[in-house]
Amino acid sequence: MKQENYIIKYEVIDNNGNTLKFDPMKVKNCLDSIHAQVKLENYLKKKVINFNKLVVHTCTKSNSFNDIFSKFGNSNPFNF
Repeated sequence: MKQENYIIKYEVIDNNGNTLKFDPMKVKNCLDSIHAQVKLENYLKKKVINFNKLVVHTCTKSNSFNDIFSKFGNSNPFNF
């Protein structure tokens, strides 16, 4: 199976229900979107203090077209 890169927009929640982090992140070398989300969660558990829950808002497969336009704020300016 080919390994893909994914861009995940996520939110990290602490034990009190407060949002600790709200960012997009690129996750590389994943088999599918579930694998990418699990890799991100394992990484954040190690790096974020008081990690309780990961809320994934979007998980999209990354390609060179999306990467170019993501620098300008919209990953697909042509809506296709």
